[in-house]
Amino acid sequence: MELIYNTKGFVDEFSIIRLDGNISYSKDPQRTTVNRIYIYQNGQGSVDIDNASLQLEKYQVLLIAKGQIFLFSDDTSINGYEITFTDAFWEKAPESASNCKSVLFNLNADNQGLAAAKEDLDELLSVAAMLEQESRGKDYINKTDSLAAYLKIIMIKTANINFSLQDRYNSSDRKIYTQFLELVSQNYQKTREVSVYSALLNISNKQLAAISKKQGGISPKKIIAGMIVNEAKRMLYFSASSIKEIASILHFSSTEQFSHFFKKQTSLSPQAYRNTGQF
Repeated sequence: MELIYNTKGFVDEFSIIRLDGNISYSKDPQRTTVNRIYIYQNGQGSVDIDNASLQLEKYQVLLIAKGQIFLFSDDTSINGYEITFTDAFWEKAPESASNCKSVLFNLNADNQGLAAAKEDLDELLSVAAMLEQESRGKDYINKTDSLAAYLKIIMIKTANINFSLQDRYNSSDRKIYTQFLELVSQNYQKTREVSVYSALLNISNKQLAAISKKQGGISPKKIIAGMIVNEAKRMLYFSASSIKEIASILHFSSTEQFSHFFKKQTSLSPQAYRNTGQF
C-alpha cells in the first residue's frame, strides 16, 4: 500500500485549524510527520494510534507524536482545534515547555487521550482561539516567536492536565511506572535490557517487574518489546528500508536476531509481515 504522509503544518513551524464537526482524512492509516494536538469540547467516533484504539468524547485533549500511525473512524466528529507543529518548536521553546515533550509525546498510550475538567478545557480553548487569531493576522518580524509563545502555554497547560490526572489515582508506584514508560520511549532503539531501566530508576529488576505488572498489567520486558515491534511494523509497512537496515536501526546485532525477535512477538517473519500489506 502506498505511504500516505499527512504533512499539514510541516512547511511552517506550526499550524492551527478550527474543527466544527466532521474531519476529512484518508481511510488508509497515515504516519504523521508532525506532532499533533487536538483540543475539543465535543468528540465522537474513535481513532487508532499504533494499533491502540481510543474513543473520542467530551472535554478531551488528543496527542499524536511525530512518527506515529493514526486512523480516524468514518464517523469521527470533533468540535475544537487541531494544532500541528514540527520539531523546530522544541529548538526554540524554553526548557519549561521543552520538558513537556518527554511527558506528552512519549509514545505512551496512557497519554494519548487526556480527559480534562471542563474549566481546564475551556482555558485551553481560549488560548487556542488566541493562537488561531494570531496565526490569521498579518505577518511581522517576530510573529513566529509570538505564535510559539501561545503554543508554549498550551503545552504547559496540557502537561498540567496530565499531571493532575495522574495525581487523582497516583502513588509512588504510578510515578515510577510513568517514568519507566518515558525512559523506554526515549531509549527502546538503544537498549532492550530491563536492568538498564531499573538502574536508571534506582530500583531492582524485581521491583520494576512488580510495579509494571500492577500498573500496566504486563511485564517490563513486554512493554519494551511492544514499543520495538510497533516501530518495526511502522518501518516495514511504510518504508522501503531493507530488513537488514531496520535491524540495524533498532540496534539488533544481526538480521537473524531481529527476525527471530519479531517472529516471536508477532508469529510472522518481518518479510511475511511486510508481504501482508497491512499494518
